[in-house]
Amino acid sequence: MNELIAEQIRGFDIADYLPIHERMLDLGDPLPPRRGNLVKVVVGMRCSGKSYRLFQEMLRVHESGVPWDRICYFNFEDDRLDPVTPAIGDEVLETFYSTCPSALEEGAYLFLDELQEMDGWGAWLRRVVDTTKATIYVSGSSSKMLSQEISTEFRGRAIDFELLPLSFREYVGAKEPGLSLGPAHSTLERLSLRRLFDAYLEEGGFPAALGLPTAQRVSLLQGYVQRVVVRDVVDRHALARPRVASVFARRVLGTNAKTLSVRRAEGDLRALGLPTSRALLATLLDYLEQAYLVFRVQEFSYALAEGTRKPPKVYAIDPGLALANGRANSNELGQRLEDAVYLELRRRNVGTRAESVSSFVTRGHGYEVDFVVGDVMFQDALELVQVSVGVEDETTRTRELRALWEALEETGLEEATLVVAGGDEASYVQGNRRIRQVPAWKWFLEA
Repeated sequence: MNELIAEQIRGFDIADYLPIHERMLDLGDPLPPRRGNLVKVVVGMRCSGKSYRLFQEMLRVHESGVPWDRICYFNFEDDRLDPVTPAIGDEVLETFYSTCPSALEEGAYLFLDELQEMDGWGAWLRRVVDTTKATIYVSGSSSKMLSQEISTEFRGRAIDFELLPLSFREYVGAKEPGLSLGPAHSTLERLSLRRLFDAYLEEGGFPAALGLPTAQRVSLLQGYVQRVVVRDVVDRHALARPRVASVFARRVLGTNAKTLSVRRAEGDLRALGLPTSRALLATLLDYLEQAYLVFRVQEFSYALAEGTRKPPKVYAIDPGLALANGRANSNELGQRLEDAVYLELRRRNVGTRAESVSSFVTRGHGYEVDFVVGDVMFQDALELVQVSVGVEDETTRTRELRALWEALEETGLEEATLVVAGGDEASYVQGNRRIRQVPAWKWFLEA
């Protein structure tokens, strides 16, 4: 028996991780243990809270009546296990079943954390699914366990769930759990929520960063980016230019909520004495997106187009992460607000096509609307959302509203939303069409 494995299995105590702040990612009802079960896979960037989401599910399973001796948790991200092979995975299960033999007959609940650290994890997990009476949950850093890879390995036998850093609702629950999140708020509650929203756009939603002094938080979030670049980009893809990858990642995060020109980035890196090419930077951008560090958003008309030359806008995985890693003044309030709105729309449209959130440019005058939610395959727009720091200035208000009015006319929708960082609720009406203006803190709590 591998004593290290036995120590980890015997030494796990859920009480060591309490309290567990509930995440809103719904994994559905636990499946009864059986051979051939669907595997539920939680994917996301490192340090975004995947392990704690597994702990939350473990508590739920136990509270439903399953004894702890039928629940196994194992974290494969332990450098003492290197190299992690299928034989290590076999030892984990053998050790667990030898300690808790009833789980073998009655059915086990297996929670396998960071399984992507195992070489050949897919074939091993397929064998476990086919031969073991179990309910299986897996987590993995997305660079090694993408939904595309899951589909290839299991062909319809796994469901992947994307976990982003804390939403504003989850952030409030973690920072001030007694604060009301309902639709009605007192004056004091509104002031508190506005203050918390300002802090959210600065701190972001990575759980370990909450409440840290600014210098420590910035250092932690910069370390997260470097870890992703090294582990999930450079090491995984055996890149020969780690310095280029690191500088380019910072450059992309500094472009948060803006159009990214790979050609301009190439020129900037060459000016720094870093030899590179557009082809290499385009590949690096793919890798950064696979690692969940950034997302690319195309214009609605181009969202499914192959090889379009129209540069995409890029959005960071977290506004606080972008602020900590961008150049000074490169992530101003408007960028971070737009980034947060994109991430929230992504959360609210889970289970739809990845391209369901796009940008929109009107055909009539080329006005820009930040986001359109809809089915790009059939060019069906369902929701229009514009983002602004404030519209107290008449020129700004006119610019934001005219884009929405023209977009409403072209899409046939009757209502759009204007999310503002500062300002009050308002309503603008033209005929049968309406634009609803809503303060950002309130919009984020509406879902």
